[in-house]
Amino acid sequence: MRVVLLGAGGFLGKRLGAHLAKTARIAGEAIDELVLFDLRPVHPPTTSACPLTTLHGDLRESAALDALCDKPLDLVLHFAATLTVDAEKDFRRGLDTNVLAFAALLERCRMQASPPMLLFASSIATFGGQLPPVVGDDVFQAPATSYGTHKTIAELLLADYTRHGFVDGRALRLPIVVTHPGPSSGSISDQVAALIREPLRGQRTTCQMAPDSRLVTASVDKVIEGFLLLAGLPASALHASCTMNLPGLTVTPAEIVQAAARHGSPGSSELVVWKPEAQVQQIIDGWPKAFTSERALALGFTSDASADALVQSFLAQEHAQP
Repeated sequence: MRVVLLGAGGFLGKRLGAHLAKTARIAGEAIDELVLFDLRPVHPPTTSACPLTTLHGDLRESAALDALCDKPLDLVLHFAATLTVDAEKDFRRGLDTNVLAFAALLERCRMQASPPMLLFASSIATFGGQLPPVVGDDVFQAPATSYGTHKTIAELLLADYTRHGFVDGRALRLPIVVTHPGPSSGSISDQVAALIREPLRGQRTTCQMAPDSRLVTASVDKVIEGFLLLAGLPASALHASCTMNLPGLTVTPAEIVQAAARHGSPGSSELVVWKPEAQVQQIIDGWPKAFTSERALALGFTSDASADALVQSFLAQEHAQP
């Protein structure tokens, strides 16, 4: 099986790439070649149980897609994106990366001799406006950001290409994923991650959200676990929409800081400076406050148990670093 991981240099991509290189298996099959692709040169895992290829380029350019598709595609994991804040600041770049480049990739998949599986990372940001207390898979999507709009369009395209049999498309809508190891990226998810990361490292951080903001989160471990489970499901288990919410844990910034303090040094919570910023607050206030999926839960997907579990996941990764 030839597996292509897009966004392999990012937070999720690095973790998933390292896992696949170590196990050399996905969806019950052996990986014959693992292709790690990103906008910039990728630093591959130091050891791998399967052959590795690293590529870099811009998915908006045909040359990058040519390089990825010079051999048959069996499974594509799509984690590449222009994120919320950047997509708001540079509208055209966000559209080109998140929508047009994705459509071009789907076309390349359509031209394959055998339809590849395509796993796509969608987002909680596809929901907005007036939302019910708990957001499930079938809540109407009215995104309040360009990034959320792009992800919604991508979900629809993926479902349509799957309906025609051009790909085996599968997607998870992700909550805020923590904890990014740094350095700070400025994204909203990273600002949430900083509430764990910086105090535990003895560093000061500024929270641009109100302490009692309700945030739906998932540890990176739950996200990786979710995509591996998604890849192994029979097609008959999936809904026609191809997309499910990854069940998330609702916490507040204050609860995250308190959990980090329980696992850190005394007084670490004092390293957090509370300074809400209007644009950030507006974005997160438009996101779901509780996020689940009856379909996903029935198939074995689970959320993190508590804010302490988010902190423990980060500490386990910190201790695993060489």
